[in-house]
Amino acid sequence: MFRADAIKAGIARMVMSRELFGKELYPAACYLVGGLLVDTGIAHLRKDLVSFLKGKPFEAIVNTHAHEDHMGANALLQQVFKVPIYAHREALPIISRPALLKLLPYQKLYFGLPAPAHADPIPEVLEAGGHRFRVHPAPGHSPDHVLLHEEEHGWLFCGDAFIAGQDRVFRGSYDLAEILGTLRRILALAPEIMFTGMGAVLRRPAARVRGKIAQYEEAAERAADLFRSGFGEKEISRKLFPGDGMVRFVTTGDFTALKLVRAFLRYKEMGTVTPPALPERIL
Repeated sequence: MFRADAIKAGIARMVMSRELFGKELYPAACYLVGGLLVDTGIAHLRKDLVSFLKGKPFEAIVNTHAHEDHMGANALLQQVFKVPIYAHREALPIISRPALLKLLPYQKLYFGLPAPAHADPIPEVLEAGGHRFRVHPAPGHSPDHVLLHEEEHGWLFCGDAFIAGQDRVFRGSYDLAEILGTLRRILALAPEIMFTGMGAVLRRPAARVRGKIAQYEEAAERAADLFRSGFGEKEISRKLFPGDGMVRFVTTGDFTALKLVRAFLRYKEMGTVTPPALPERIL
């Protein structure tokens, strides 16, 4: 599925996803801001994105991070439009050799494998499309993640640094402490409008971001309390986040509740501690 709409004067949103049994799976959004394209979506729908961009002012691409659902059309766009691609320095090897991602079967099914492209390191300030973007590091979801802040209008393009909803599963590569640091950085930037990597456009997002931080902090404390009481990681995951079986199955264990609990315990600096024995009355 490919859909495009104008969400503000001078900004177009393109949302790309596959469907299974009529249900949209893991949407990935890109945004055309003047002549700057923020992210390039999924490889399976790269031709739809090229068709949409033909005839439009288009001068550069930024990848917020080097995940397969944010750089899928890089190579074809670069071939057709001869535009530069900018990304965090740590993203460059992956953009040039996407096989380094070592995608699992579900990722290949949903998103496809991007083709190799050339990218340059993104500067601290990027001027493109008639706008001036200040670039901020945003690690946590991935170490190569960046935010693009258009200060004049208060626009923030945040990629996957903010994902709405309450997390019930996690990837082992996610770093909760850095995610929280990035969320606090977003609060400090005080954007008027935030454009997310899954297509949600949030006006005055501060309350949503504070709510996300509180969710993480509260859930981490609950997990730590259970750990101190003698519960193991698996028991904690079943208590706090039951019903992750389908996600575990579909992603072949890439996303699980257990990994979320481990992230909480690492964040609380309890990840290497052996829990005390459970009281006999609980055994």
